[in-house]
Amino acid sequence: MPVVVQGSPTFPGFPPGPPPARHLFEELGFLSDVRRDVLGTIAHRFATYGDLYYAEAIGHDVYATCHPDLIRDVLVTEARAFKKRTLDLEVLGNGLLLSDGEAWRIQRRRIQPGFRHESIQRYGQLIAEETERLVARLRPGQVIEARSEMMELTLRIVCRALFGQHFNGDPRRLTRALRVLQEQVVLPKLVPKWMPTPMNLRLRRMRALVDREVFGIIDRGAEPGSLLAELIATTDEQGGMTRQQLRDEVVTLFLAGHETTALALSWALYLLAQHPGVAHALADEARAAARGEPLCAKDFDALPLAARVLQETMRLYPPVYVIPRVCSEPTSLAGFPIRPNAEMWLWVYFMHHDARWFREPERFRPERFLPGGEAELCPHAFIPFGEGNRACVGRHFAMLEAVLVLAGVLRKFRVQLVDVRPVRPLPRITLGPARPIRLRLEANG
Repeated sequence: MPVVVQGSPTFPGFPPGPPPARHLFEELGFLSDVRRDVLGTIAHRFATYGDLYYAEAIGHDVYATCHPDLIRDVLVTEARAFKKRTLDLEVLGNGLLLSDGEAWRIQRRRIQPGFRHESIQRYGQLIAEETERLVARLRPGQVIEARSEMMELTLRIVCRALFGQHFNGDPRRLTRALRVLQEQVVLPKLVPKWMPTPMNLRLRRMRALVDREVFGIIDRGAEPGSLLAELIATTDEQGGMTRQQLRDEVVTLFLAGHETTALALSWALYLLAQHPGVAHALADEARAAARGEPLCAKDFDALPLAARVLQETMRLYPPVYVIPRVCSEPTSLAGFPIRPNAEMWLWVYFMHHDARWFREPERFRPERFLPGGEAELCPHAFIPFGEGNRACVGRHFAMLEAVLVLAGVLRKFRVQLVDVRPVRPLPRITLGPARPIRLRLEANG
């Protein structure tokens, strides 16, 4: 469906958008609305102004779009004209997720071997072992909190797979610190970060905690052949990585390599608890694929329903729900000139929930991802791992891990919601649940 964007009556030469704030209190009011209800606020703007809107901000222009053609223009066709937005993401440093240009290309080449097909196949055994360890600990009748359990599991998997060691820190303390650091992304910035306010002091403590855990992993070394061992080796080479660069890559792999997968699994369990028929079919599929043995990488192709459930989950609750970019050179979008330093916000969440691309977009319908199904009619409207040369380097690892974990859990347990009230999504750096998802486990078969 073509993009139709009318010019702005307020700002000639720009797309339509909200009028500029007349004073500081109006600007703070908007920030308060965003903090209280990010998705509702942005949804109202798209409903009012269309697929591409413009908002004036102090010192720069801000654009937002949810149309697959425009998102593809920014990420693929005109990718050279846009760079990563790093504001409020200082905890990640200059790792692969946020670096640009030649620094990004060098880091991508260094990290790519850890996500080659043969490497991912090796990780399947580790995923199976950690999943079996989890299900052996769980008991029928037990109540678990989905996000905490999945965070701890995926953290242990990423440590063994990518870092070549067992995680011996406090996983819940680390994930709590990362969650606090994410919270500040949507908070109004009323004071400089150097001021010793209670919030700034807390953020410093959380960053220090993350650094202690990460440098501990680095200093313990890694199993030969692991991705971390290869990265550590580059710090000893002339022109190789510094210790700080190594820290930035490990933090990035932590956040991108375990949290996003954990969130996809948490939302999938939440949805399956509401759709017992799909959960039952998935359990049957998992038992048939396993044949009495732990599921591993060779079983992936025998688990197509589990894959479709996760695809539909990431359509409804994409962990990376928005992709921000900053214009680095003059370009244009939908016929409108875009000036350098303009921010471009690509709203994956709203594209995934658009009835133009997905019939009954608010319904959980894994069958839409069947071969030849509706999801193939507009393939660029579904991008849970991004698109273009900056698409997630670990996407195949993430899908293998999520499918094997979900099938491994459902093979042994049925899940029931303890609290049937809807759980709304909470946008931070990633899209998590606004309250705990508590599940009661029952023996399955």
